[in-house]
Order: sequence, then C-alpha cells, then structure tokens
Amino acid sequence: MSRKQKSSTSSLPPGQIYSQPSLTGSGTHDSAKLALAVDALKSEKSPVSLDDFAIRHGLEALLRDQSLLLRFKEHERVTWNEKSGSYSYKPDFDLRSPNDLLHLLEQRSKASAPGGLSAGMKISELRESYDHARDAVEDFTKHEPREERKVLVLRGLKDGLIRHVYWNEIRGSDSKPVDDEFKELWHAQKVPDAVDLPKALAAEGLQMAKSDESSNPNPQAARGRGRGRGRGRGGFSGRKVKVQNTHLEGVDLSKDYV
Repeated sequence: MSRKQKSSTSSLPPGQIYSQPSLTGSGTHDSAKLALAVDALKSEKSPVSLDDFAIRHGLEALLRDQSLLLRFKEHERVTWNEKSGSYSYKPDFDLRSPNDLLHLLEQRSKASAPGGLSAGMKISELRESYDHARDAVEDFTKHEPREERKVLVLRGLKDGLIRHVYWNEIRGSDSKPVDDEFKELWHAQKVPDAVDLPKALAAEGLQMAKSDESSNPNPQAARGRGRGRGRGRGGFSGRKVKVQNTHLEGVDLSKDYV
C-alpha cells in the first residue's frame, strides 16, 4: 500500500474500511468496463434488456455513461435489436441447431484447397457459438449405417472426448471397407527396432527428426546444469568442499553414501 493510501486510511472514522476502486472488480477505466460488459453479455443465453443486464451484472455505468453505452452498442461482439432494445452476444458463427453445425462443417470442407488437408474444427470453438455442439456431434457419430455418417471425429487418448470434427466427404457407395488382403499386408510390415531404425530410414533417403536432447552431446551434464551449480542429482561439482565442522574431517563429501 502506498503512503498516500496509508494516509487516507488513517483519516477514516473508526469502523470504516478503505476500498481501492481498482480492486473492486468493476473497473475504473472505460476500456476495462467495456471488456467486463462484453464478457458478461457472453454469459447470457438469450437477448436481454439493458436495465436488467446492467443491474444483474453490476454494470450500472452503462445506464449513466452514454459514451460507454455507445461503445458497447457498437462493439463487434454485441448485437443490438433496435426494435426491442435488447442486447445479445455475437459469436463467431450463427449456430442454432445441429443442422446449422453440419452446414458449417460442409462449407468449410468445400472451401478447403483441393487435395489439401480437410478443414476440420475444434469442438471448443464450436461450443463458443453453440452450447450443445458436443452433444450434437456425439449423436452424429452414432448414426447407422456407419457408411452414411456425415462427420468424422478425433478423440483424446485419455478421456475419449471429442477434440476435432471433420465433414465426411466419402459416404454411401463411395465408402468401401478396407480389403482383407491390404489388412494382411499392413500388419505383416515389421517396424525396425530403435537400433536399426536410423539405417532403415537412411536406406529410404529419410532421416530421424532431431529432438532437443539429441542436440546435446551430454544430457546428464545438461540435467546437472539445470538444477544449479554443483547440485545435480547425478553427481557433485569438482570444487573442494570447505569443512566447517571438525567432526566431519576425513569424510569424503564428494561421494554419495546413500
């Protein structure tokens, strides 16, 4: 607390508490108030009137400050209905149903470069625009027959939750099962062990990707340096230790007796 703040608190009558405006959460500058207002509007699930919105979220400044209200009304994330006078948050995509979600995935897939990677979307960004995105995609993945499913998904290895969603371009008669012969050939392929892998890659004109550890010729020394001077778990520094306690004389402190 600054000296100015201390002097102000000492002048207060007993029983009163000094409150610093910047720590109240309401914001002291217009930009901070505007950011708080837009973030609060994002939590509203339906259009809301200005009075109800301002009172519910403690943003009465919108009712008093016409300049702030104008900036709020013209914000790129705010939609103002002139007829009803209501306000609503404007997400990246206008998604109101599962069909809208499918249409968006299809349009992004068609807009991607021919022969390039399919334009998938993160489930997190879909949920920003549509709260029920995850449930809708889960329902799409359960559609039968499998050949007619309109979406493909990537899930997390640990929790199994959907991470990315893609429009399935190959469906119906174009979707054919993998031949048994190809499966046998695939599983018959042997992956070289760690020792022979570099030679096998070199024979094909390839090389292994370099990691940060491979660029360090002495990883043990690197780990020691990372823990401070002479305090690595793998050993001690080479400098001599000055014995301060006489009962330790004759004991080699450079050795690990554990």
